[in-house]
Amino acid sequence: MFEEMHTDGWNVATMEYPFGRGINFSIEVDDIDAIYEKLRHEDYPLYRKMMVNEYEVAGNCLEQKEFLVQDPDGYLLRFTQKS
Repeated sequence: MFEEMHTDGWNVATMEYPFGRGINFSIEVDDIDAIYEKLRHEDYPLYRKMMVNEYEVAGNCLEQKEFLVQDPDGYLLRFTQKS
């Protein structure tokens, strides 16, 4: 998703060049626990630890596990798996 501005803790820095800091990519995976544990094992810094969130989609509640990492260019990568 591309976001111009968000006030709920998603922006990692001031919205100035390089603009990758204002973007997060949502990546749906089949085994989020394995990816999460691999990153933790390698001591890769997590931007946001694993959590379960609920989202309303077309009037239905969608529950998913997710966590975020930040790549070296400032992009947030949000790994998700539907519960």
